[in-house]
Formats: sequence, C-alpha cells, structure tokens
Amino acid sequence: MILKSKFFSILDSDIAGPLTRNESNLINMASRVFNVKNFITIREVGLQDALCIANRIRTNMINGDWFIGSNQSRQLSQDQERWNSRYKATYGILTQISTILESKLEGVSASIEHYFFVMFFQETPIGMLIFSNNKAKATEPSSIVEFVTHIGVRNCGFLLMEYAVNKSKTLGKNGNVKLIPAPAARGVYFQYGFGYQGGYMVLEPAKSDKWGFWAGEYYFKASCV
Repeated sequence: MILKSKFFSILDSDIAGPLTRNESNLINMASRVFNVKNFITIREVGLQDALCIANRIRTNMINGDWFIGSNQSRQLSQDQERWNSRYKATYGILTQISTILESKLEGVSASIEHYFFVMFFQETPIGMLIFSNNKAKATEPSSIVEFVTHIGVRNCGFLLMEYAVNKSKTLGKNGNVKLIPAPAARGVYFQYGFGYQGGYMVLEPAKSDKWGFWAGEYYFKASCV
C-alpha cells in the first residue's frame, strides 16, 4: 500500500530542505487542522524563470526517489503501480510545460497574454499553472493551458486554481476559466466545479456552490482536491 507519509496535503512548519519521498515529514489533513495558506505562497514569474522552475521540479522528482522501482525479487503492488502511473503522468505534464516554454510561445496571437503561476512551499516549487487571456474577446473565459503539482503534493492544487480564478476576475473575465482536460483528470475538474460547455470544461465561480466570494476574491469552499 502507498503510505500516506509519501504525500503532503497540509505542511508541518518544521519541514525544511528539499522535498524527497523518503525524507519529507508529511502529515494528513484529517489529523491536524490549520490553514495551509500560511505555509504556501504563489508567485507570478516570467517565462524564463517558469522554464527553470519546471525543470527544477522534474529534477527533484528524479533525484528525490519518487519513482518506485521493481526487480526480480519484488513485484509492485497495485497501489505502487498506480503511484508510478501518477508519477509518469506528472512528469509528462512537466515535460510538456518545458516544451511550451522553450518555444517562447512563438506563433501565438499578440492579443493573447500568458502568465505563469508557481506554488512554493518555503522556497521549494511544488506546482505550476500556465494561464492565458485573450484581450480581444471580452466575454471569453481565460484559459488554463497547463496545470501540475509535484507528485508528493495532495490537496494543495486548489490554491493554484483560486489564484487563476482571481486573475481572471482581475482581467475582467468574472473569474471564469476554461480548459481542455486530459481524460484522467476530468473527475478532478468536476470536483473543482467545472462543467462542459462545447469542447471545453468551464468554471464559472459565481454560479458554482463550490466557490464563495469574500473580501473581493473568490475562494474554493471544499479544499478536498
């Protein structure tokens, strides 16, 4: 069975140093209640910094012993196989992000602006979201181009989603965002409050009972993803 110590959802304030599967001091959200936002920050960065950070997260996954190897004397359990599948999917998204950033978004319309949001625990990057907005289409939701969290992260991705929703609000799009999900991720986005509209999944936080509005910002009510 995959041990819960491989994950973090709420971060212990005593954690320090690089995040690794074997050495990180991780705790379960259900066992202690405190505000995860006190331990995580999200920053907007430039394209080159975003590329360096995506590569840094990939390197951490490789060097941090996050992939569970097998050999002739030990077969992997179903949980371990699922873990490795998640690892490969996460690594694949990070590779795709690096490819997008290395292209420097060549050929993209001048009316489309791109933003890069990075989630940090202390100074360790643990997630990234690429966000775009078409200035020429005032009623079109902003787009989530790519969205990923480190393999060792659980229940923290909603913070990046909140940031994207509020960026959309700041840009005059009412907090509305859209994306084209990978098939395996559809269930996650349903939990975030997305629904299908045309060929996209779209989130309209003002119409979703999973989102609230306070002090001029949207927030995700059920931080369970």
